[in-house]
Amino acid sequence: MSNRGIRAGAVVDGTDWKLPAVASAFGNGTNAVTASGFSVLPTTTCSTTMTNSHPFARLLVLAEYGAWLIGNAGTGDVRVCLNVTGSLAVNAGIGGGGPIGWGEVLYATATGYQQHRAACTYELPVSATAATFTVYAMRNGSGTVKCDFPTIRITPLRYLYDQGRS
Repeated sequence: MSNRGIRAGAVVDGTDWKLPAVASAFGNGTNAVTASGFSVLPTTTCSTTMTNSHPFARLLVLAEYGAWLIGNAGTGDVRVCLNVTGSLAVNAGIGGGGPIGWGEVLYATATGYQQHRAACTYELPVSATAATFTVYAMRNGSGTVKCDFPTIRITPLRYLYDQGRS
């Protein structure tokens, strides 16, 4: 019995369905954020990697990230998102292949800790080089703002086959 078939106009075999394992990371500590632009967390960093070694298909992944955040009511807020380097380069912030809008970026103004979580998708190119996902944060305004106990979980969803490629 053959494990070959047709999918999205291209011949595919059973090996095409094997996805990489879920990648995750946890930064077990606190971070006082002072940077006025997105920067790597200053004290307890959090990053993980994912490699798409498929011979010709891009890999769609769901990137989920979260943290306990504290802003400074009335004077400053904290914003958090992912920066991607390696096989894929996506700067922290909206657009450019990452979060499509501010609704996919963590944000807090409250003076008490609250847990926040966001998600967005990325398309990893075919490459033996890993994509590295790192939590970045920024302070908008003044006062003490924090991003504590950051987490990342990268879940492979499916391969993206281009029409007409074999």
